[in-house]
Formats: sequence, structure tokens, C-alpha cells
Amino acid sequence: MVGKKAGFLTDPLREYLTLSRREREDTYTESQRDQFDEGILELANLALEDLILIAEGYDKDGVGKIFSQEVIEKLVGTLMERIGLENTGGDERYYEVFLSTIEEKIHKKYMERERFFKLESTHYPLMPRKPAYRDVKAYMRK
Repeated sequence: MVGKKAGFLTDPLREYLTLSRREREDTYTESQRDQFDEGILELANLALEDLILIAEGYDKDGVGKIFSQEVIEKLVGTLMERIGLENTGGDERYYEVFLSTIEEKIHKKYMERERFFKLESTHYPLMPRKPAYRDVKAYMRK
């Protein structure tokens, strides 16, 4: 990580995360692993709170640069790959959290403009590459 500025994780925590689960078990005691895991959870939650504050309070251009398409695709892609098909509670799958949040936010924006919005997706095993978005008002004019 030469030339990289330090993030919110310390170097020992960063090193810990680069090891496989097996290597962690061989390298660290259970007590050390518990301390690392607790530290990661605490620091990650604080970092997420700060990122939310930045998204809410920083100027739009700056937010767009920080949360670029590339960064969001990498973050969401990694989350989906790691826990994308796991249950989050009840019958809901982790990816459905993303879809319902996106639909809710877009619906709110459309309602502010007195337009209607519907997010269409399939319940087949394979999700479409991109969910279908339909501006219902524009569709009804056709």
C-alpha cells in the first residue's frame, strides 16, 4: 500500500483483513481475533456514519466525486457478491434492500414532480442486468 494515505482502519487491522480466515486462525489467538473484529465493527460503523453525513451535508459536486459510479458499483457489487443472496430478515433477500430503497427514493422524487413511477423486476432466478424503470405518466400518453 505504498503511497496510499491511511484510511479509517489501522495498519494492523488492514493486515488482519488481508489474511484468509484460516490464516487468521493460525496467526492470531481467539482473543486477538475477537479484539480485531470488535475494532473493525466499531470503526466501520463510525466511518459509515461519517459517509452518511458527507452525503447529506457536502456540496453536490463533491458528493458526486466521492460517491462516483465506479465506487458505488464496486461497493454494491462486493456486498452483493459477499452477502447478496442471504436472508436479511423474514423472506427478504439482501439485494431486495437495495431495490426497495432505490424504488422508495425514486418514487418520492417522482411524487414531488406529480408523476408516477413503478420499478419492475422479475422474480425469476436470474435478475435482469438493470431493473426496468417506467415513467407511468409518459407511458400513458402513448
